Amino acid sequence: MNELIEIITQAMLKAFRFPELVTVLISILPIVEARGAIPIAFGYGIKPPLALLYAFFGSSLMAPILIAALLPFVKWLSRTKLFKKVGQTIYEKFEKSSQSILKDEKVSEDGEQLGAKKTSDFKKMLGVFAFVAIPLPLTGVWTGSAVAALTRLPYPKALLSVVAGNLVATSILTLLCFFFSSVINYIILAIGIIAIAVVIALIVKIILHKPAQTEQKSEEKEQND
Repeated sequence: MNELIEIITQAMLKAFRFPELVTVLISILPIVEARGAIPIAFGYGIKPPLALLYAFFGSSLMAPILIAALLPFVKWLSRTKLFKKVGQTIYEKFEKSSQSILKDEKVSEDGEQLGAKKTSDFKKMLGVFAFVAIPLPLTGVWTGSAVAALTRLPYPKALLSVVAGNLVATSILTLLCFFFSSVINYIILAIGIIAIAVVIALIVKIILHKPAQTEQKSEEKEQND
């Protein structure tokens, strides 16, 4: 197993020449982000503070674009014939992640407030920050940016919340890799398995996906029967 990981990491190093560049590029990728970049940086022998810096820079690099464009792009996908299920599944995932922040406040896809209560910007910022700061699968910059957009935070506040949360998450990951550096290859393997499992689960959801309205109609029909 160690040999396989060594082959993959060395292949990436051969392709991009500089371990620092490999770290930045990996941290940009969705799902993997800094979670995969930091242990790989440790495997290349990059010092912990620099591993943190490169992974944080790469994973934060996309935040300004993602906050502005990811949600509109996913909505566009959901309106196409070919990628309709993909767009709907991803949007519903983002929407579900944002519910714990908005709580009783309900918002339409167009941003119109439907609920009676309104969550303050400060609470939204704390919610987005906490969501991104906990280094779990699908709580990184990509999902966090979409969640921030769904909460309708002003752009500067959304960006600050995501980047600050990412800094905390990246710091936690760096400390974990530092204290468990003797098993760094197993950390890389675990992150790789989690990433593959997340992708497979997402594909299954897309295949089995039913629009929310369809599910609601089915439930109402079962109740009536």
